Amino acid sequence: MNSAVVRGWMYRARGLRLASNEPSRMTTTPSVLLIEDHVDTRHMVEEYLQLHGFATITAENGLDGLGKLRQYCPSLILLDLTMPVMDGWRFREEQQRLTEALARIPVVVLSALHDCAKHAQALGAIDCLTKPIDLDKLAALVGRLCVSTAI
Repeated sequence: MNSAVVRGWMYRARGLRLASNEPSRMTTTPSVLLIEDHVDTRHMVEEYLQLHGFATITAENGLDGLGKLRQYCPSLILLDLTMPVMDGWRFREEQQRLTEALARIPVVVLSALHDCAKHAQALGAIDCLTKPIDLDKLAALVGRLCVSTAI
């Protein structure tokens, strides 16, 4: 198992490879909306998911995420909780006020909080992954959830 360290966080993955700096031309569905304020974490997760064939849309905070949610209507949302401008809790409140289709999009919480599962449950998220993120586990979870939401 290889590891990558990004600003003090360790990300574990088998066969970790980073994508080139070229923009992705991927147009496949389903898409994943990643809402994460930490730029290095956001890029790492985005690149890893793209390497596994997932179209990714990124947002740096909950407010940006709401705009991207309305614009792209993704299959899944990966949501950090502690962010500036609009945090994950507020994002989830606002998501529930949108159209039924947007409110029903499943959410997976990504957090370094010690009680991540408790927060995820309170928010009605379908799962949570604690940071540092195990990228193989994340890719498997996203794959499973995107398949189940596409049916």
